[in-house]
Amino acid sequence: MKNTHQPKVLIVDDDDVLCNLLSSQLEEDGYITTYTLNGPEALRKIKNENFNLVILNQNMPGMNGDEVLANLKANKSSVPVIMLSAQSDPAIIVKCIKLGAEDYQTKPWEHDELLDSIKKYIR
Repeated sequence: MKNTHQPKVLIVDDDDVLCNLLSSQLEEDGYITTYTLNGPEALRKIKNENFNLVILNQNMPGMNGDEVLANLKANKSSVPVIMLSAQSDPAIIVKCIKLGAEDYQTKPWEHDELLDSIKKYIR
């Protein structure tokens, strides 16, 4: 039986291998994780489940991370979002922060740095 006090994190990335790796790392750190491979599914999950934090990729087919983020904030979602992307264009980073992302980290990620950010923003 899972501890209901463990924070629940949603990982959104179109790379299944990355999702599995990050999910495993975070579960070792005591988080409950779920992942999805696209933006529309992420929005459905966020609408139907309670998450303490979302880790969101920027570049995905169909719906980019900034579009998912804009949709969340337009629907008054208060779940904190950390962008995790190979995209390091300063204009994209600024756009995501202005849209309401709490943090923006680049791939490949430094696990301790990501974990610090998760701990900082998780509610």
